Amino acid sequence: MPSAGALEASASTWIERVVASPVSRSAYASVVTHVLLGILLALASVTAQRAPAPRPLILALEDGDTVADGPEDTDTVEIGAADDRATAGGEPEIAPDEVASTGVPTDMPDLESIDDAAPVLEEAPDTTLADANLVVADGPRATAVAVKVPTETKPRGGAALPADRATKGGVSGVPYASRRGEERGLAARGKGGSPASEAAVERGLAWLALHQANDGSWRFDLDGCRCEGACRDPGTLSSTTASTAIALLPFLGAGSTHLEGRYQETVSRGLYYLLSRMQSTPRGGDLCEGTMYGHGIATLVLAEALGMTGDDLLRKPCREAVRFIETSQDLHGGGWRYLPGQAGDITVTTWQVAALRSAGLAGVETSSPTFEGARRFLDSVATQKGAAYGYRTPAAAPCTSAIGLLCRMYTGWGVDEEPLERGITALARPGPKPHAIYQNFYLAQALIQTDHPVWPRWNSRNRDQIVALQTRAGHEAGSWFFADRETAPGGRLAHTALAVLTLEVYYRLLPIYRQEAVTDAP
Repeated sequence: MPSAGALEASASTWIERVVASPVSRSAYASVVTHVLLGILLALASVTAQRAPAPRPLILALEDGDTVADGPEDTDTVEIGAADDRATAGGEPEIAPDEVASTGVPTDMPDLESIDDAAPVLEEAPDTTLADANLVVADGPRATAVAVKVPTETKPRGGAALPADRATKGGVSGVPYASRRGEERGLAARGKGGSPASEAAVERGLAWLALHQANDGSWRFDLDGCRCEGACRDPGTLSSTTASTAIALLPFLGAGSTHLEGRYQETVSRGLYYLLSRMQSTPRGGDLCEGTMYGHGIATLVLAEALGMTGDDLLRKPCREAVRFIETSQDLHGGGWRYLPGQAGDITVTTWQVAALRSAGLAGVETSSPTFEGARRFLDSVATQKGAAYGYRTPAAAPCTSAIGLLCRMYTGWGVDEEPLERGITALARPGPKPHAIYQNFYLAQALIQTDHPVWPRWNSRNRDQIVALQTRAGHEAGSWFFADRETAPGGRLAHTALAVLTLEVYYRLLPIYRQEAVTDAP
């Protein structure tokens, strides 16, 4: 019988043989490799971020049959003599695949306190469509999250508006100053605002700020805003530059920039997101994300922020974005559409022209031939001797006519142009349809720019019906959603931004909408 020592030695020798075996070593290596791969795959699945599917942003005119219970906005505009009318229906020729459309500060106020935050207006509002009986109900609210923007936020070269100019406001003709402080209240009272409309603006800004994502963006589908399905009617468009820009415009319109204002951090984060999305190309700085619509609105935001602050950090990005607009123009027709060089449509074209006008007034050089091309495009879609406009061909649809007439003002038409007066009068005569937010957004600007005699009556009705349609309960409190086929794919985010912008028209008065901007067009 072997001794204990012999048994131990024999076992030791057997273990050494097993360990030294190539088969065993291969098995060890396989096990270790698979364990490491499993760990890596687990980490990848945890940290992977869902990227939005690439999908072009389409903000055009939609076929009316695809929107249930929407307003009938396909009427032909009755303007002037009939000898120069479009076809009997007056409808633009639209391909079936052309779909309609168009930060959380750390001290976020409760919606119940918004009424006290709005500038004081001494005159009582017209209560025809007032919302005095609407109550702000308690509902779920997202948690405010502050994110520091990793960029220099102090202006280089000084502020755009010296102290002596910044106090004068839009009433005295100083661009952008009427958005701030006391001048905001003076301009609102003088141009047709009301206490109810100003309170609605503040509620709308609070909702927009609450729905900013952690990365500084906004999304039409409300993804990433911690909403968690509490808001209905999300949009379907995918361009984050378009959604972020359209959400930023109301904050700029109310006087907040990345350097000052109640929503300074909100604007700062949003601007940083836009700048992070700009792609350097031989054409210039590309902010499209699939559509020139997004690029035009984003460029308008950069131009406004530059004009309001004089921050030199924004000058080069704004100049590059302007260059991209100019090099993306359809050289033959003179317009813009979804892709650079495409034959234009009136909605995309007008956003590009608006951005160029604002950039020029912020000190960024723009090209006169570019504006000449835009005039050529407007001629190609005009009817009734320039009083009405179609989408891509001559027609007299109300929404595209409002857009075209305002674009004519951007490109040089003065208030004494007979087709301009005739067209605006015809559009305003029936009064504003409650849910036609896109048409009313443009027509309000045209009416107030021309100081049209019908403005007080038209504005009173439009203002009060917008206020009355604002949601006042639950998580959606402060937002809007309209049965408007032109902007349906933008969802609640786009509708809220457009509603706030329309209610800000009294003091927002961007240089592109001011009289001197209109008459000084290149």
